[in-house]
Amino acid sequence: MGFIKNILAIIGLIALIGGGYAYSKFSSELNAFNQLDPGAKKVYLNMWTKLKETGTSADATVWKKQLEDGVSPEDAAEAMSSVATELNIKAVGVLPLSKEVEAKTGKKQRLLTIYQYCNPLTAMTMVEYSDAFSAYLPCRIAMVEDKQGKVWLYALDMDMMIYGGKTLPEKLLKEATSVKKVILDIMEAGATGEF
Repeated sequence: MGFIKNILAIIGLIALIGGGYAYSKFSSELNAFNQLDPGAKKVYLNMWTKLKETGTSADATVWKKQLEDGVSPEDAAEAMSSVATELNIKAVGVLPLSKEVEAKTGKKQRLLTIYQYCNPLTAMTMVEYSDAFSAYLPCRIAMVEDKQGKVWLYALDMDMMIYGGKTLPEKLLKEATSVKKVILDIMEAGATGEF
């Protein structure tokens, strides 16, 4: 009986030492994480879930929406343009990448067009907060024909930018969430062809 008590005491001691080591090792990491925006946990959990499913960081950090049956790429582009104008976000460029590659190679390509949007005032507010936000500008929506012939809209998941770090200042948070809603509305219009 004394032998079992000694074994249990050793196991308890090892557990205490291990717990103390883990606490000392990870408490600063946990403390740093707890200083982030309250939405950060959800953002990173969603990203981790997508990463496990797809195995690629790009898939884990985007929103995507398939064009509904009967909606052509031209219908989608027209709807997105109309809604962007209605929501007062500036269309700042269209990159018809698949057409450019076709012109250079003479070979048919699957559709790939990048649509770019920007609200200049919000863009400057973001860069005033952190120069690194410039890498997120302008907002882009890619129209991509997948290998099965279905057409999808992709955009960068803005939640990481909005909620993935420390809570943004109130004005910037309001502007960033407004741009997020605009981009999602443009994607919805494109996917449905309705405006």
